[in-house]
Amino acid sequence: MNDVEEVLRRTFARAEARVPAAPPELLRQVTVRQARRSRRGRVLVTAVVTGLVIGVTSVVVLRASGPQPVVTPLPVTTGPTPSIDGPRIVEEIAPPLEQALPSVIVEVPREAPNGQAFTPRLFIDPRTVLGYVSKKGYDPAPELWAYRLESRTFRHLATLDYPIAPVASMAVGEGVIALFKDVDRDIHIMTIPVTGGAPRTVVSFPAERDVDTVNGDSVHGVSLAVGDGRIFWSSNKSGGVNQVPVAGGEPSSVPGTEGLHLFSWPWAGRATGDRMGAVNLLNLSTGERLDDPAQARCAVTWCLTGSQAMRRDGSRAVDLPGDNPRSLVADRFVVLSQVDRKGRKAQAIFDLTTSRVGRWWSQSDRKAAPTLYTGTEMLYFKRGDKWVVIHDPDR
Repeated sequence: MNDVEEVLRRTFARAEARVPAAPPELLRQVTVRQARRSRRGRVLVTAVVTGLVIGVTSVVVLRASGPQPVVTPLPVTTGPTPSIDGPRIVEEIAPPLEQALPSVIVEVPREAPNGQAFTPRLFIDPRTVLGYVSKKGYDPAPELWAYRLESRTFRHLATLDYPIAPVASMAVGEGVIALFKDVDRDIHIMTIPVTGGAPRTVVSFPAERDVDTVNGDSVHGVSLAVGDGRIFWSSNKSGGVNQVPVAGGEPSSVPGTEGLHLFSWPWAGRATGDRMGAVNLLNLSTGERLDDPAQARCAVTWCLTGSQAMRRDGSRAVDLPGDNPRSLVADRFVVLSQVDRKGRKAQAIFDLTTSRVGRWWSQSDRKAAPTLYTGTEMLYFKRGDKWVVIHDPDR
């Protein structure tokens, strides 16, 4: 190598080091932008029924008083850095959630116009929340409602002819809401127009079940996704992805998906043991497969490892502003614990897209303890007569 070549090499190396890291959501925006609406409502697979993961913590809502600290993004690195061993001490407890992350928070009433409790489940579009209304205990005819954030109005969509559990799987896409019911040990996958209407059965088939002659059989449900003009489902027991046209027709299996479970449309994979992520991810639209970083719990773009979050491709790493990361929601939000040098503790949500963190409760307060509900696409908890919902408005 001559002197000119060496100068050019060093110049290009310095320029490359200054190139900013790719946006966290770039991979998903490129591969699934056309079907992004159908990703909502997908939940991690469980053994018996569909898996909305419910994180229950006895907590106290922290109400801040006096001047609030300025919210600034946390520093990031452009490559993996050594993880920190032992408890992480933060210089300051995070500011309130609404101050730190106002663009990803919405409030939804906890009561529908009929006076019954409304539970949010997923987003039909960035400004419309889909949820259900059901009496306490067994309700043979629960209802689906949509709530428009801009007009603050409800719309009744459908009345179902079977009970619906809080963990019931629903998916949205192609102008329909897809859901399923178990009838005499058969799974019936149905659709409802997003504008409302009577449920219509698209396909039915025998459910997978565990036979128990003493206590009764356990019937396994399915996980659902909608995209590319089709409804996809995977058994919560054995996995394997199947498909049928949204309009109905002959169902078929998706080649190369044996043992895989629907994760977050258009991705299918194998759930990890702690159910916080998935491995062996396959893109059902493009056929792309993703590599799995060692010793990490990964969503599609981001992974958690120790006290860091890192991009799956290793191009960027972020030191988490706290300990015990318990969830990676919407491939963006990390739920974690914080403690400062004075021993004050809090629970917070860290946004990987903006590198900002906001607290949602602290044990130092005297308020009643809320429950944080954690799915793959959103988090929500009760505050007074509202649900506080954290979600990615770009999904």
